[in-house]
Amino acid sequence: MKTKNLLIIAFFAIFMFLGISALKQGMPSPKNERVYSILQKHMPYVVEKRAGGFSIKSKITGIKEKPPAKDIFLRLEQLEKQWGMEFLKLEGNNLFILDKNKKEITKIILKNQEELSWVKDYFEFK
Repeated sequence: MKTKNLLIIAFFAIFMFLGISALKQGMPSPKNERVYSILQKHMPYVVEKRAGGFSIKSKITGIKEKPPAKDIFLRLEQLEKQWGMEFLKLEGNNLFILDKNKKEITKIILKNQEELSWVKDYFEFK
């Protein structure tokens, strides 16, 4: 009887461990609230709720991408980083948002080192 109880407890522990690790893998990286909320207005991607889960829609082309539910936020992050590499320019504590002609649309002044390091890490600026 004891081995049966131990097997049930071991199975439950393994199941919980695998579930928590899957949740951690699907979590997006942390974002700076002030800077990200400003950038979000200019990013060409939006998450839409649909019957089967979520989809990522491009505001420019209207094309919808339907990644698996566990990968939705990771894929959105990938798309945002690709956009950032092309349409963002960092000079000192100033972050410039550019249009497709590389003309400045908006300038964000990064107020502290935390915001600057987040922009560098998130968008992989050197």
